[in-house]
Amino acid sequence: MSKRNMQQPTPNLPGIALILAGALAPGLAVGAPPVGVMQGFPPAPALRVTQANAFQPPYLRWSMRHAREVSPTRGIGRAATPLALTEGSEAALDQVAFSAGDQPLTLAAYLQQTSTDGLIVLHRGKVVYERYLEGFQPGQPHIWASMTKSVTGLIAAQLIAEGALDPQRTLAHYVPELRGTPFGEATVQANLDMQVAVQYPPQMPPDLGLFAATGLIPRGEGMPGDIYSFLQQVQQASSPAGKAPFFYQNGSPEALAWALRRITGLNWAQLVEQRLWSRFAEDDAYVQVDPLGTEMASGGISCNLRDTARFAELVRRELARDAKGDSFNQAVRSTFQPADPAVFAQGILGPGRPGYGYRNYWYQKNDGDGSVEASGRFGQKIFINPRREVVIVKLSATADQARRATRADSDVNAAPARVVDSPAAFSSMVEAVLAALPG
Repeated sequence: MSKRNMQQPTPNLPGIALILAGALAPGLAVGAPPVGVMQGFPPAPALRVTQANAFQPPYLRWSMRHAREVSPTRGIGRAATPLALTEGSEAALDQVAFSAGDQPLTLAAYLQQTSTDGLIVLHRGKVVYERYLEGFQPGQPHIWASMTKSVTGLIAAQLIAEGALDPQRTLAHYVPELRGTPFGEATVQANLDMQVAVQYPPQMPPDLGLFAATGLIPRGEGMPGDIYSFLQQVQQASSPAGKAPFFYQNGSPEALAWALRRITGLNWAQLVEQRLWSRFAEDDAYVQVDPLGTEMASGGISCNLRDTARFAELVRRELARDAKGDSFNQAVRSTFQPADPAVFAQGILGPGRPGYGYRNYWYQKNDGDGSVEASGRFGQKIFINPRREVVIVKLSATADQARRATRADSDVNAAPARVVDSPAAFSSMVEAVLAALPG
């Protein structure tokens, strides 16, 4: 894989500049397989994963598969009776052809070029394609990154369905400590839909600020020491139109998770286990926590490929039924009520996702099939097409060291450095796979 153009270190972020600069140990190529990384007794100094290099290649791939060894975590227990995944007829998808911009690709080439660790395709609940690459193993946990937000959204929607959480109340009603902050003064639903007028301090962008608070990267001067402190260091941004624009960031799901804990008296991992994982998972999962034991509800889950597919298949099946007395079923169905694509198009994630909407931390594709997606940094993807009864899951270690915007009107969230890493390329791959499967 060729080297990507890395952003220059951000001023006022000493101690974190190395992560953005992407400096590598001699002889280690960008995107190389994790051969030698963290191997040996002890590993050679140049091959050790640390807070300073965990998010840069080639250490990134090891980190994505070993998050529990990078920072503290809390367990999420499996189901007593896992959701069954049966084997279907193997679909010949390796040579399925599509393009990323002007570049022709096959599925096999796409997986290699995007540093994919694992990809699985379910059709009508059966496994029809499954690949593990570069030493990734069945049953091995892999970090979800921001696909975790979609879990938080479903739990919130379930509490809304039960009447324990009012989507039109401000978040400060449930968490008084957030009063006066953009998250606290916005409604629950505005936080769920990323329509909060928030501005992060220049030295604390929403990704690195949270990573520092959780202990994933070194803490620079002025960086928060825990997630609750991270939420209280933001400022209100102006909203000239009277309504906050769509601004994708980590604070809203972390603030909402605080409310979920307060309402239920349970920590976030307990909620996930009781309300979600106990419905489908074959193996335990885990989530990264900060020094106070607060879970990273916007990006901290790790679990294996098949359980990720089980999660997506569970959602697909719930979309296919309507059980008005079942709060989980109603949570799933309400999450995918139509969202305004015009609002999403004006936000920083609009490019490459024409016609998309966003609700409860899920993407709505608006393709006529009811398709929805969850997405995470470093190439994590869940795609669900209810009409075609198809689930696609992609777990990856795609390098992504671009700076994140600190406010909604910023222009630093540019398109990916490579077209092959873009949302449009992923959509092209999905369309090619759908075309190759039986109707």
